[in-house]
Amino acid sequence: MPDYSDIGIDVKGLTFGKGKIRFTLETVDGRPSLVVRGEGRATVVFDLGRINITPAAGDPATPVDGDIWYDDTAGLFQFRQEGVTESLSGDNAPVGATYVVSSADATLTAELVLGTDVIIAGTAAARPAAGTAGRIYFSTDTFALERDNGAAWVSLLQGVMLNPATADLDMGGNDIFNVRNYYLDPGGRLTLTSTTPVLVADAANQTTIYYALYAHDLVPIFDGTSWDVFRFTELSIAMAASANWAANSNYDLYVINDAGTLRLATGTVWTSGTARSADTIERLNGRWVNSTTHTMRYGAASTVSVTAQRGTYVGTMRTTGSTGTTTWEVGGLAVNGDPGFLYLWNAYNRVPVNLFVGDQADNWTYTLLTWRSKNASVSNRVSYIVGLNENPVTGWHFGSASNSDTLIAIYSGVGLDSTTTASGLVSFNNTAIVTGAITGISAYSGYPGLGLHFLQALEQSAATGTSTFYGDAGFGAGAGVQTGLWFGGTF
Repeated sequence: MPDYSDIGIDVKGLTFGKGKIRFTLETVDGRPSLVVRGEGRATVVFDLGRINITPAAGDPATPVDGDIWYDDTAGLFQFRQEGVTESLSGDNAPVGATYVVSSADATLTAELVLGTDVIIAGTAAARPAAGTAGRIYFSTDTFALERDNGAAWVSLLQGVMLNPATADLDMGGNDIFNVRNYYLDPGGRLTLTSTTPVLVADAANQTTIYYALYAHDLVPIFDGTSWDVFRFTELSIAMAASANWAANSNYDLYVINDAGTLRLATGTVWTSGTARSADTIERLNGRWVNSTTHTMRYGAASTVSVTAQRGTYVGTMRTTGSTGTTTWEVGGLAVNGDPGFLYLWNAYNRVPVNLFVGDQADNWTYTLLTWRSKNASVSNRVSYIVGLNENPVTGWHFGSASNSDTLIAIYSGVGLDSTTTASGLVSFNNTAIVTGAITGISAYSGYPGLGLHFLQALEQSAATGTSTFYGDAGFGAGAGVQTGLWFGGTF
């Protein structure tokens, strides 16, 4: 190192007098050091370690651990640590380092500097273009978490979280995480009484339909790409006897997502009692959805257009002879019969329903070998609606009759959608019953098909003599003597 003439230099608080100052590079205590000596003065030692602070255009060709330099091309102080070149300044500075923030990062409300990565939050549309490897982007509206690999954004996790605004649990389109593998069916049931998912008593002539919690409080709805699972509280449609639901007509019911609001809605009126319109239903990943885009109604004066497959089908209802009114009546005992009307049917979480329709007339006569309604009354029947032809219905008719003539045939039957034709098993007797009566048991069990159907108790007798048929035979209610129609199905 050269000698310099001292002209009054102050080094580390030590002032050298007139004379020469010598600068030398030496090893002091095993460390590379810069030694400053003056003539007859104390020596100052600077521990250099392995520092290299010479500006250069780029990084050194072969830096070693501990080297520090200034890259005047990138405008960054760099250092070598564990065989890796790191930055002491700029966006890539390590946690706790003093670094220079670029103008784009002057505020950290959108970006948080963490090591070599940048975590950015914003809407999906605001995501910056890919090109800076290591950045992480979280979409606040779609809940996508992605990483910039330098050429493209790659999904890390597609929104496995609950959206507090919509209660929408979106687990993305990946088959491993897709919600259809976890929640197979909607968890509610259609009912006519609030908070009562299973009706065990009459709810006659109702103008409000409820979708009540039953198995669980989740319902899946397809969004066009994947199934979203929504947490729901009880939904309802207030029909208010509106003419927008025509009398004696069938309607399918759906749970829909109306711009973030869950609704229970009805689709297009069926073409007939047993046939849907062109706006029908179809299976999607095993679940039933609307097959076409059409207008659905969720209130007497409220409609919304629902895109095909965006409505989850949950059941079917039928109106009574009054507009905007439906009914659930479990039958009973009455003179001429107390009919059953099961006008609400669930696509999921169906439960068994059994009811009895009995005629409390003491007795009546009939002498024709022609089928007719029991006691000539269409009230000795059960009418019901079916949305999918998946479960059988069963009807048992317990009839009782006598005839004073010999070898007279007396018949009991069950009519499916008929008062003149018996279906299934027919019972009869052809023995003279002079002082008592004989009971005949007939039955029907089968799959009636879609839509509206009824099972009717039937009877007929030969024309000879007088056939007497019995209701309760004059014993009255509770006496254990009662004929009638037992009905069973799932709704």
